[in-house]
Amino acid sequence: MRILVFILALTLLFSPGGGRQNSQTPVRAASPVQKTALPDFADYPSTEMFIGRVAPVLLDSARYGRTYRTRLRDGARTGPNFAGAFTVVVWGCGSSCQVGVVINANTGALSVQSLRTTNGVEYRRESRLLIADPVHVGDPPLDTCAVCGVPAAYEWTGARFEPVGIGPHPHLAGDRP
Repeated sequence: MRILVFILALTLLFSPGGGRQNSQTPVRAASPVQKTALPDFADYPSTEMFIGRVAPVLLDSARYGRTYRTRLRDGARTGPNFAGAFTVVVWGCGSSCQVGVVINANTGALSVQSLRTTNGVEYRRESRLLIADPVHVGDPPLDTCAVCGVPAAYEWTGARFEPVGIGPHPHLAGDRP
């Protein structure tokens, strides 16, 4: 059974559209597991602006900073990719597991919260909305997928993620990725 789940995870990751982050592919409408449709990115426009050079990461601004310093520094170098002046950095934490955090490109501060997902995240530079475990057209149905997470939307307030819509919102992991 573990081998089957592992093969399924690899198939999803390396298939067209699998393991995508910051994709422009439309998110699929509500499924039986998810009772309401996800919000649109355009409904949550960015309120922050990035000007100048990317600030160095302040590793001591969150408990996980020193532990993941290489991932954080490499991710921050790419510049803002979320909510105007922020950078989403995602790394694997095991089979079918990803951790996502946010870095303020203007100050270098790390988000105290982290997100845990099984199907990645989707976000836009011009939007404060982040969708954890997005479901796309062509993905297997959630009720038959052993490695798919529950899709949920979160609004970035500039300091933390706030759940959008009715639950569940199982992705918020606190300050320890």
